[in-house]
Amino acid sequence: MYSRSTKFRLAAAAALALPALAGAASPGSAAAAQVRQVSVVKAFVLADGGVVPINTVTKKAGKVIPTGGSFLMVLTPNGKKVYVNGFNGDPVVVPITTATNKPGTPFNVARNPAALAVTPDSKTLYIADQDWDAVIAVSTATSKQVGQIPTGEAPVGVSVTPNGKTGYAADFGDDTVTPFTVATNTAGSKIPISFDPVSIAVTPDSKTAYVAGDAAAVTPIRTATSKPLTPVNLGAIPTAIAFTPDSKTAYVTSSLGVTPVNTTTNKPGKLIKVSAGAIAITPNGKTLYVVGSSGAVTPISTATNKPGKPISIGGSLSSIAITPDGKTAYVTSSLGVTPINTTTSKPGKLIKISGGAGLIVITPN
Repeated sequence: MYSRSTKFRLAAAAALALPALAGAASPGSAAAAQVRQVSVVKAFVLADGGVVPINTVTKKAGKVIPTGGSFLMVLTPNGKKVYVNGFNGDPVVVPITTATNKPGTPFNVARNPAALAVTPDSKTLYIADQDWDAVIAVSTATSKQVGQIPTGEAPVGVSVTPNGKTGYAADFGDDTVTPFTVATNTAGSKIPISFDPVSIAVTPDSKTAYVAGDAAAVTPIRTATSKPLTPVNLGAIPTAIAFTPDSKTAYVTSSLGVTPVNTTTNKPGKLIKVSAGAIAITPNGKTLYVVGSSGAVTPISTATNKPGKPISIGGSLSSIAITPDGKTAYVTSSLGVTPINTTTSKPGKLIKISGGAGLIVITPN
């Protein structure tokens, strides 16, 4: 059984892949037009007492945006807002406008927020509330609640398919996953899972959701049928999931290393033995970057599943995100944020963050 802090770490790690997946927009679409309004690509990093913005061109950190103690953060796919949980006597969610780095008015709609997700059209924020056994739907335009979706007991994870049709809540308390229809914010029949689910990640093609939790396996669910398939054995509890852009392979990290999973057959490939925690894949799908516990990041070729030379960073590493052009990976640690040139695999100058840096998200182009 996970402690509460462990549950949150896993949910956050698995969610690293989601903003990029949910934010994919076809050229000429409304979402793509919104994305182009973000003139400077920025990284936003959870830090002590708030969020630190980083300009990825100058690689300079801005002033801390105060939010209170925070462990959850999500970026809207259009890149316009970041949502962070905080505390103002009661738990709140703080919206931050990425163009100005200004926090908006905090809103309080959930008693105990455990996870955040945003629809691909950036119109709705979902908050998993493990005390109310519900997912709260909030309009990103008004910060007002627009729905409350009943779930199983203690939902600690929430995810939305990249096609924007279906959401999923990971119900840790009663070993279920609750699917819900995004258009109507109505719940479907609960899906039984053979372990305590913690987080859910969905393939870019929206065909399969992978559920991770308190077991040495991930359970795939076909989104078309809401039927769970045979769990994929990993040999250790999973910590993060990322997908190649073509949806053909899921990479799952654990204390043993990285396990590639064929998403068509759901068969695991040969374990890649590296120190593994958070994970990210370049937009072209060619390279996987794995954050290790030994102060290093390991690049892995997705064509061969062979690890390259570890890139030494130093400090206690936390999370990773990659710029939309794929040229730079940003790694957070107890020291701050380190940019890595993905062409040369050379780390750049440390961007110091007082108290260290945690979860990181990067705006689209």
